[in-house]
Amino acid sequence: MKRSTALRFVETAAEEIDRALATLGERRNPAIFHISHLIRDEEKVHLQARHGGVSKLVERHRRNCLTDVRVGSRRRDQVAEGGLLDNSTDEESFGYFEIPIGDDLDALRHALWRLTDARTREAEDNWLRKRANELTYLDVNRHLDAWEEIPPREDLRFPRLPEIDLPHWRRFVEKASAVVKEHPSIKTSHVELDVRHQTRLYVDSAGNRRIDRHSYWTLECYLWHLSEKGDGLPWSITITVCAPEELPSLREFTAEIRARIALLEKLAAAPVVRSYSGPVLLEPIAAGLLIHEALGHRLEGNRLLSPGEGQTFRDSMGKAVLPEFLDLRDDPSLRQFGGRSLVGHYRFDDEGVDSQCASLIEKGHLVGFLTSRTPIYRKHRSNGHGRSRGHERPISRMGVTVLGNRRGHPDAGLSSEELRQRLIAEVKRQGLPYGIRILHASGGETATDSYNFQAFLGEINLASRVYPDGREEIIRGVDFVGTPLNAIRGICASGGEFEVDNAYCGAESGFVPVSTITPALLVKTLELQSKSETPYTQYLYPIPWEKRRGRRKR
Repeated sequence: MKRSTALRFVETAAEEIDRALATLGERRNPAIFHISHLIRDEEKVHLQARHGGVSKLVERHRRNCLTDVRVGSRRRDQVAEGGLLDNSTDEESFGYFEIPIGDDLDALRHALWRLTDARTREAEDNWLRKRANELTYLDVNRHLDAWEEIPPREDLRFPRLPEIDLPHWRRFVEKASAVVKEHPSIKTSHVELDVRHQTRLYVDSAGNRRIDRHSYWTLECYLWHLSEKGDGLPWSITITVCAPEELPSLREFTAEIRARIALLEKLAAAPVVRSYSGPVLLEPIAAGLLIHEALGHRLEGNRLLSPGEGQTFRDSMGKAVLPEFLDLRDDPSLRQFGGRSLVGHYRFDDEGVDSQCASLIEKGHLVGFLTSRTPIYRKHRSNGHGRSRGHERPISRMGVTVLGNRRGHPDAGLSSEELRQRLIAEVKRQGLPYGIRILHASGGETATDSYNFQAFLGEINLASRVYPDGREEIIRGVDFVGTPLNAIRGICASGGEFEVDNAYCGAESGFVPVSTITPALLVKTLELQSKSETPYTQYLYPIPWEKRRGRRKR
């Protein structure tokens, strides 16, 4: 999107909001008190290569608009349960969510008119449903306001985004994907580059006029190793950054691919552990996954407004939820950490609020929640964490989550070797044959609603067992699981080196980019359960390049 187009769109969206309010406004019953348009313009390139040849090349330009119409008053509006359920694809407005990608202003006006009209009728319908529901069920949040007004701001900065050198990256993925031909045990593989340039335009009836732009670059290599015993072992090398210069060179990336293939060979021969309960040392990326899944989602404030949520920490303000040597904050205003860009950074959230540092836990005690403009306190103030991906209503979500150490505490800021010795000491104390060290984990999930068990799961890629005499051997076959309170309260030591994990997180308001910054963590007791694995039969005949390895040169 060009800067001139963005500025014209901002003014046109503001004019359409004024026209809607002048035509409808307080004449409706219930009255309209707020309208906003969040236009997202996305230009995306997806490039994939397999075994030396390009298999996919997709260039796509999409534009959508999240229109919000609030009826009633800031004291009471139509939104129920913190907006967690406002993500249906069956609503009429969902069909108008995608808007034209051209520069014609009349096309934009028509799209905004149709969205606003549909969203107004849906808001009125939800208002009546909410009132009808209150005839039977008590609204325990009725003492809270429904919407926070913020002072209007105008910020029309239009930063330049990096160019995509498509011929360069095409050669890159072709050459990187060809490396696997040196290793016939890798039966399936691909290398892909995803680039997403996003421009956000936010305009509302209070006078906010804002523009923000971001670039997201993801380089990935997927490997699938088939052992002689039929064990299928996957591995993904995934690097997500905000600028192409942060991505590895071809030489560095191919070296990483070869190293991971060698590791898969070792994993194929490693012993399988079916279950375990005892001390676990999580290296930084795995520790970040634990904090994100077991703690982070339960500190998203909008969940406190839904009776269907477990609300683990609703009554824990001021109470200890982590060891006293740990702090937790979420600060999406951070652009970089340790020389790494942070994909969870943004200047303002999807409700037009400046990104801010939200202090969540201090000295192990809960001091706050991630908040949007939907109040969770009597004296509420959004800390700029209202986020969504598409048509979904923004709810409070993580951005850049940072787990920090308290300086000087004997259990905080330990070296890698000190943590390892603490693990061994804990194994001996509990009288166990070994402890577990989780070296890498790639993803996870958690259930926060009250209907399900309050539990989480982390997918382990690489782990080892550490024996009391210091021996260490690689294992496979398990994931870590647990209940959130037991897991986080079992943390007994932390490392001094921090690592950044850039990734995407999915929840009710869609998939959004997030960054997690954590040190290694030692947990007194964590449970591991068996992965779901099914042996594969071997292929009927060899992969094409298998015999080339033994061919003699003349």
